Amino acid sequence: MISDYPFQLDRFQRTAIAAVRSGKSVLVAAPTSSGKTVVAEAAVEEALRMERRAFYTAPIKALCNQKFHDLGTRFGTDQVGLLTGDTSIAPWSSAVVMTTEVLRNKLYGDDSEIQDLDWVILDEVHFLEDPYRGAVWEEVVLNLPTSVGIVALSATVSNAHELGDWLSAVRGPTDVIVERHRPVPLTTHYLVAEREPRATLRRLPLLVKKRPNPEGFRFDTHSRPTRSNRRQYRGRGQGTDRRWATPRRKKVATELHRNGMLPAIHFVFSRKGCEKARDALVRSGLDFNTARESKLVEDLVNRRLTGIPLQDLSALEATHWKKGLRLGIAAHHAGLVPLFKEIVEDLFVMGLIKVVYATETLALGVNLPARSVVIENLTKFDGETHIMLTPGQFTQLTGRAGRRGIDEKGNALICWSPFVSFSEVAGLAASREFVLRSAFRPTYNMVANLVATRPQKEAESLLSGSFGQFQADRGSGEDRSLLDAMYARHAVLERRGRVEGWELTPTGWPLIRVFNECDLLVVESLAGGLFEGLGPSDLVAVVSSLTFRRRGPGRSEPPTPETAYGRGILGIMDLAHELAVEEQRHGVAPAEPPDPGFAESARRWAEGADFSEVLNGHLSGGEFVRNVRLLVDLLGQLAEVGTPSVARSARSAAGSLERGVVTLTGVLGGAPDDRTPGPAA
Repeated sequence: MISDYPFQLDRFQRTAIAAVRSGKSVLVAAPTSSGKTVVAEAAVEEALRMERRAFYTAPIKALCNQKFHDLGTRFGTDQVGLLTGDTSIAPWSSAVVMTTEVLRNKLYGDDSEIQDLDWVILDEVHFLEDPYRGAVWEEVVLNLPTSVGIVALSATVSNAHELGDWLSAVRGPTDVIVERHRPVPLTTHYLVAEREPRATLRRLPLLVKKRPNPEGFRFDTHSRPTRSNRRQYRGRGQGTDRRWATPRRKKVATELHRNGMLPAIHFVFSRKGCEKARDALVRSGLDFNTARESKLVEDLVNRRLTGIPLQDLSALEATHWKKGLRLGIAAHHAGLVPLFKEIVEDLFVMGLIKVVYATETLALGVNLPARSVVIENLTKFDGETHIMLTPGQFTQLTGRAGRRGIDEKGNALICWSPFVSFSEVAGLAASREFVLRSAFRPTYNMVANLVATRPQKEAESLLSGSFGQFQADRGSGEDRSLLDAMYARHAVLERRGRVEGWELTPTGWPLIRVFNECDLLVVESLAGGLFEGLGPSDLVAVVSSLTFRRRGPGRSEPPTPETAYGRGILGIMDLAHELAVEEQRHGVAPAEPPDPGFAESARRWAEGADFSEVLNGHLSGGEFVRNVRLLVDLLGQLAEVGTPSVARSARSAAGSLERGVVTLTGVLGGAPDDRTPGPAA
């Protein structure tokens, strides 16, 4: 079946496919849209040919959903299943697409599902450097039987051979195939607005013969503001040189339209920024769609929104949202409900959206290549300060530019900023230093599973075999021992009575089935009876404090002890403080404290309140849906590990949340949040 592709296979694809057919594991590091998926499909084809199974894993639900459809089209819908935590379709199929966390959880559970497993595809394996979820990829590699072949797909990283050396060390011979050639050439532009007389837009090549364009240096200001004094420059131009300015978004869109460079993804590193950009472009009067295209948009959107209550559509400001879509303009970020993101993605693929303002999470999600990509700012706020994009992040964003088989070239346009010099911009574009670094850290859940499933020496060997320890032993920075980190958490578990030596106690066993950033706190709350005696809606409110994290500055107000759920949350907050003291004593970084900020909204939703009533202007529709999904997931875990009364209440609570906009996603997902905790991503 691989032979019937509509395009000729590149050399790297043929080499990788040959390795797969010979039964060898393979790591493929290649640019976005270069065709890495062909190698994954070769592994699936091999498994089907041998009447065995293949698992295709991806980091986010949106990508899983897309691969589910792609593989179903390629191999037949009767051959392909889907598992994403809250979606289960034909899970016993020969080929199953799942989030990486789902596979990790399987490997710690019943091994019957992997007995006839031949191949595992680890898509976006460079995610193993993600500080919150990266350990999952390493856990999968370390826990998979060595009889299972791995196809690891990565963006181009400069230390791919180091990653390959690790895979070979822990799993046997692994071919490393690095491809740097983009199938669609990329031209990188520098966009500068001239203030006088008419804010003329200047566009010039960022690089000339792979070196910084000498013309670009004249756009640097004589006295540039720094990140520490940027406030004093606000409203004063750019230091002593007032000629240049950051291009206005309307000007950028007009420039792209005039030069045949649409469709485009314009990256803006905030949800509110995306919305403001979309709204401003809609107000400007620009219309990128023909009358026929607008009618197609109207018909498709109306079909997809059929059956949604009018009050819900009003709360989501659907009329305003649809107006932009008809004009070919949209925003895409985690603040949108999944259904709205799906519709934007579908319209973009169909060529009916010409400009989409998106957060950088779109670059990590579904396959939405564009003719052009605009990066408005090369710095982003990380929660504490503004930091420059890494070369890897820059490449991930610009990798969306250029549609294979459609465009002769892709365009990346970088906007001028007073805070970043031209040499910094050019250096970022020219850099090839995309070093992948492990973020592997033991969790309480991991330690509990190791205690439950492996002898102590074998557990030590597994930790010592991680990519994190592999890099530490090679000296690619920090001197650390993951064994020390494991035993520090083990010591906390022993002090809390969850383990005795290398055995789990009865109150420690639930920990092996709790996958949450606050895993130990969940189990401690369970053992302390803090979930007992709560009705479904009160349980929803209490458990929400373990899944919700407030965005932005400030803290949520603590609840009053006058209600059952208020007393439950306060009890968990006290327990979290007690646990943090214990952790600090053993050198373990405490998890973030419980956050009661979602409790009232979640409780009211569980009791049947309308969607418009629970938003209250504090949460966007997408934020509400995402937090409910995280809550449902943890309630499902409590239904497995809780006492009979807690389990009954948890099942009822989860059912009460599954209604309305929360369920409006089908098997098409949306983009991830900027930070996506939990087992199902």
